[in-house]
This record gives sequence, structure tokens and C-alpha cells, in this order.
Amino acid sequence: MPALIWITHLGLMDQARTDLEAVEGDMTNTRREFLSLAGRYCASSALIAAAGPLAHAAGPGHETVDKPLPLPSEGMPMPQTSASKPDANLVRRIKAISNVFEVGGTEPDYAYVENLGDGRGYTVTQYGFCTYNSEVSQVIDRYAAHVPQTPLKRFLAQLPPVKWTDQDLRGFAAAWRREIKASKFLGQACDEEADILYLGPAVEAAVAVGVRSPVGISIFYDTLLQHGGSGDPDSLPTIIKRTLEENGDVDSSSEAEFLRTFLAVRHSVLEHSHNQETRDVWRASARRVDALRKLLDGNPDLVPPIKVTNADVDVTVL
Repeated sequence: MPALIWITHLGLMDQARTDLEAVEGDMTNTRREFLSLAGRYCASSALIAAAGPLAHAAGPGHETVDKPLPLPSEGMPMPQTSASKPDANLVRRIKAISNVFEVGGTEPDYAYVENLGDGRGYTVTQYGFCTYNSEVSQVIDRYAAHVPQTPLKRFLAQLPPVKWTDQDLRGFAAAWRREIKASKFLGQACDEEADILYLGPAVEAAVAVGVRSPVGISIFYDTLLQHGGSGDPDSLPTIIKRTLEENGDVDSSSEAEFLRTFLAVRHSVLEHSHNQETRDVWRASARRVDALRKLLDGNPDLVPPIKVTNADVDVTVL
């Protein structure tokens, strides 16, 4: 998909952006709350770019949305793109790098469950899945393909697409945490859902502008995870557009130069974000760009051990 078409494609989420801004005004500025909300916005936006089987789901008071059909966890689809899919070890390293910024270590936080009071029900895992839409239902369906008797299935009747309002999710948080401890397959189901919402669209966006290196895919994935994929001034498509305007495409210079410009634009967005409500939190996270720039200059193939370092963190990804 050509770069500008991809940018336009992801720029159709104006309503999602409006919803996000309405919620942000009511939130306290803790890092966890911000990251969780950013993940939700990213997921809703990136979904448009992800190809594959879709189910049409809507509920009272909700816009009609397209959601990927729940699929067995061993058969996770990726967007239809000419991009070579990263191998499993590279995907693990890419996610581990972003985990350092999101949860402070290389390992994901699958046991995280919290109701942030943001109108989105429970927020679950480092990926920010929410119970107000069908994401958590899809994860449970994936998990149930491996563990058919999972106690989590009893919550499906209280989750979209079955039930959109007046949900009774008493006991959900404790049940989720118990199940995470009991079986590795629930974490795998989370990874597969996140690959549809984040990894696939990030690879597609990178390839659309000629970025194919491991560090380039990591940079695009981390940016989509934090900034989202709508058309607002702080989003991944806008950062790509500004990079193309300032640098030209990859063929105009080199992939490394393109990515340096991309990171400079992203750093500027984090330092001076358009959204005033989250400006302080975004500014505090700007040093994650410093760590990615060091990887671009020192380890573009992401060969382990990978040192993820800036003024805030010093972590090694193996």
C-alpha cells in the first residue's frame, strides 16, 4: 500500500479521536492510565489498517465497528502486505524493547487488570485491551480454543458483542489473574490479538515507506503502540507525513537517515504534543526516543544482547 494511501487509510478515526479527547479530560495523569488509554486509541485506529477476516459488531450507543473474527491461536492472520513477516525471535525482541518503556522490564504484564474509570470498563495487560468492546471477548475465545473449560468463558455473556451495557463483571479481575498464572495460553492469546492490532499494521506502515530493517520495524511498532494510528497531529501517520516532507522517502537518502528524521519528528511531537491534557506525560516519555536512536546507530539489526538505555532505563534484551 503506498505511503500516502496508508496514511489516509488510518486517518479515518476522527470519531475515535473525539472519544479519546473526551475521556482524557477526566483522567488523572498517571503513567499507567496514560499508557493504557494510548493503547486503546492505538488499537481502535490501527484496526482499520489490519486486513483479514472481519466481523461486524455494534451495540446500543456504539458506532458500528469492524473487528477481526476470533481465530484459533495457532492461526493468527497478518495484514495482506508485501512485507516479509518478522520471524518469531525478532518479534519477541521488538516487543521486549517496547515493554521496557511500557512496564519497565522486558517481560510483558499479562496480569494487569484495572478499571480506570474511563468508560472503557476493565483495561487488561500491557496491550490495553478493554471490556467495553469485543477485544477481551476475542482473547477469551482464542484462549478457549486451548482451554475449553476456562472459567473466563462465563464472562462472555457479559461482554460485547453479546452485551454492551450494564455488564456484571464481578470477579473478572481475580479470575483473569488466576488464569494467567494457571496457563501460558492466555498470554499467547493476548499476543496474537495484539499482533493483529499493532504489529501487523506497524510492519505494513514501515514497508509502505521503504523501511525494512529490524530496528525500523521496532521503531514503527513502538510509535504505533504509543501514538496511535489516527490522523491527529500526534499520530503515527502524521509523523510519517512530516518525515516525508522533511526528508523525502527512503530512496531520497537512506533508510538510516529516514529513521533519524522520523525519530527527530517523534521526539518533537512528544516534547510539544498537540494534546494539552497529556502534554506533560508525553514530554516525560520523550527519552524512549533516545534509546531507539541508540539502537539505530549501534545495533540496527537488533542482534542480542540488545542494550536499551537512556536517562531512565538500562535494560538488556537477550
